[in-house]
Amino acid sequence: MSSAGWRSDEQSSADQIRSDGSGTRAGRRRGLRAAVVTSAVVTSAVVAAGVVAVAGCASASAVATSALAASTSGSASWHIVKRVPSGSSGGFTEVTAVGKNGGWAFNAGSVPTAWERNRSTWTQVPFPGLSDEVVVAAGGTSAADAWAFTSDFGKSRALHWNGRTWSVQHIFSREIGGAVVISRSDVWVFGELFLPGAELGAWHYDGHTWSRVSSGHGLEGGSALSASDIWAFDGADVAHWNGATWSRTSVASLLPARQQLNDPTLTGIYAESRHSVYAIANGNLQDEGGPIVVLHWNGSAWSKVARGQFGFGILQQLSSDGHGGLWLPMPGFDGQKSYLVHYSNGHLTTAALPVAASSIGLDTVSIIPGGTGVLAAGETHARNAPGTDVVAVILQYKA
Repeated sequence: MSSAGWRSDEQSSADQIRSDGSGTRAGRRRGLRAAVVTSAVVTSAVVAAGVVAVAGCASASAVATSALAASTSGSASWHIVKRVPSGSSGGFTEVTAVGKNGGWAFNAGSVPTAWERNRSTWTQVPFPGLSDEVVVAAGGTSAADAWAFTSDFGKSRALHWNGRTWSVQHIFSREIGGAVVISRSDVWVFGELFLPGAELGAWHYDGHTWSRVSSGHGLEGGSALSASDIWAFDGADVAHWNGATWSRTSVASLLPARQQLNDPTLTGIYAESRHSVYAIANGNLQDEGGPIVVLHWNGSAWSKVARGQFGFGILQQLSSDGHGGLWLPMPGFDGQKSYLVHYSNGHLTTAALPVAASSIGLDTVSIIPGGTGVLAAGETHARNAPGTDVVAVILQYKA
């Protein structure tokens, strides 16, 4: 194992953030087109309005500064299960498992396409995609209830699958960055932080109407356990929905250190249970990106449990690995390599993939219910030449 890339100039924080909010469980987040992400740092909102928060617990938390390790021995557990030649503009931007044998993946290109999973088979299904539109979030509860949410530089659409056809359910005049699908009549969408001045905030669908929830202003992504137990994030704040309102807690002291040319911010969240929630943050160093940190909520306090120097951060989808750990895609752009990072017991390692890091980009991951594995999706390209010889790919992990 190599320790290359780990930052020794940032001390492990012993601080914990306490809150009267409770934990949550699973939800998911996104794969966004790389063109939206530029080397400009993102402006973080560091507002903790109406939050009960106490910083500075004296007891030291065991922060793991794990080695950045790429496995080179043995056969890779990740393997490609679907390839779609895609010219110069394709690549799967979103994948979601629906039940043990179902799921969806969405390929970009001049017009996005939808691919339905039936056990080990992926089949293209008619999809009302628009030119230059990209699916950035998706979720579903059954074979007759799935959602896809698009981005098109200034507006977004919500599309619904009823078991037979995809149809446009709603049009937003702002960009969606993430979504949580709880049931057919309980869906949340959140805004896209890369477009200043175009805040979407949090919108809720009750089965009939989409309504903006004022206490969810600025929220960028979420993860839900139930209709009254949802977590989200905004800049340096984590937010919790109790069924009536969003409350916020600042975790700014746990983020990577602020420097002259960076802007630390939260980029993803995963709610595993009422007493276990994970949040991912990125330091957004201007040139090399990173470092990333993994934060954990144990039901009463937030603490930092791991950190590592990986590439640029975007609004991040992350997924359970089914064994108490996490999978985190780190899409590469601007010459950066793509990583699929695994978190387990305080350690971060890069996964062994069937394609070299310089020839693959992975944007999205989703656990398959029932303990049968994890899906990931993105694209492969000519070595060190993104945008050429592109093949959209879906990968599956089996322990």
